[in-house]
Amino acid sequence: MELRTPQAIHKIKMSNKDHTLVDGKETSILQAMSFAINYHTLEVHETQDQLIVTGTNPVTRIDKYLLR
Repeated sequence: MELRTPQAIHKIKMSNKDHTLVDGKETSILQAMSFAINYHTLEVHETQDQLIVTGTNPVTRIDKYLLR
């Protein structure tokens, strides 16, 4: 299911799965939530024993507006 960032973070946070896969790599729930911040929309799927998170629409950063 494709979700916006706040909805995806909420779904990840409320998941009670033992394993979390983010772009094919096993990570923790906290790392999955921090990964979600870098995307506008994400695909979040729950299988029987794992949560699968994939970013679909990345946040674009414009370097000229970043503080150094």
